[in-house]
Amino acid sequence: MKATEDAIETWCPVCREPVPEGSLHGCVICRSLFCHRCAVSGYGHEFCSTRCRDYFFYGDGEESEEEL
Repeated sequence: MKATEDAIETWCPVCREPVPEGSLHGCVICRSLFCHRCAVSGYGHEFCSTRCRDYFFYGDGEESEEEL
């Protein structure tokens, strides 16, 4: 974390770029943090990756007869 004259900055865990503190978003699937540049939009939400976006829509897949 680095302090500047105007605001405190932190780092995006995905792209490692500096961002203003408090501007990181949390993924609705895995709760990972990401900045607006790394956000993957879909289905009215922002995700940390296409994998989480696809999981939100498709889920874990169909249940097999063994799981029933």
